[in-house]
Amino acid sequence: MAEAVVREARPDDLVASYEVVAACESPLYGRPQLTLEHFRNTWDLWTGFTATDRGEIVGTSAVRGDDIVVFVLPRARRRRIGTRLLHAAEEAAPLDVVQADAVTLEPAAAPFFRANGYEKVYEIWLMGVELAPEEPEPRWPEGVRVRTFRDEDAPDVKALLDLAYAAEPDYRPAPFEEWRRVMVGDPSFDAGVWFLAESDDGLAGAALNWREGYVKDLVVHPGWRRRGLGEALMRHTFRTFRGRGVERVTLKTDDVNPTQAWRLYERMGMRTERTWEVFEKRLRPAG
Repeated sequence: MAEAVVREARPDDLVASYEVVAACESPLYGRPQLTLEHFRNTWDLWTGFTATDRGEIVGTSAVRGDDIVVFVLPRARRRRIGTRLLHAAEEAAPLDVVQADAVTLEPAAAPFFRANGYEKVYEIWLMGVELAPEEPEPRWPEGVRVRTFRDEDAPDVKALLDLAYAAEPDYRPAPFEEWRRVMVGDPSFDAGVWFLAESDDGLAGAALNWREGYVKDLVVHPGWRRRGLGEALMRHTFRTFRGRGVERVTLKTDDVNPTQAWRLYERMGMRTERTWEVFEKRLRPAG
């Protein structure tokens, strides 16, 4: 059997690369996590590679910042294609330390990364809840008013996210225009479910949600924490989605979140539905 060819991805590889990702994710989740439109929106922000076998793309990998992803069609595995794709992405990585996620639904994922020098550093959890027919009204802290997002709010929202996430060990702020494209340009963006909590001093918090019922970001300004604002934003999110006919809300959090946000989500009835193990590898010596 001829060895697969690993090369840099080209613009015309987009659809075939997405089909590899979809073929890997569908057996695990029932359907791909992203649509082709979502995949297309950030395609050129990643440095990508493909593995071809007799002209067919059978694997893909990519790196963006410190994030690496690798996918190989099930029928093309056990031929070291994944390892070669991983090494290609590592060589293109702009940072000295990289990370990769391994969903626990795929039993081969964690051993693959460990065999390539990665160590587990933390976990990401998908949490979800079935919405009640009548969700409780939010209780807003005194001095706070809520409204939906306007285009001119983007710089202030980005500044709030950078401030709120600053204490998270792996947070690296993206350039504003890149963040705007990824968020406001996402196919699931809907300004009607981006909620901003304002005070006289500016933004106190925000819940940035995708239209399908996914909480992409929930952040509270450090000066407004422990006043119930996070819960109020979540209650407002729940009620809005229930009013739209959305029956479930999901989000992702992790076990290294310095605010221990999962405790709030558990109080609101959310439960862990899926786990990803995050693996890390140092590519070059420190310093």
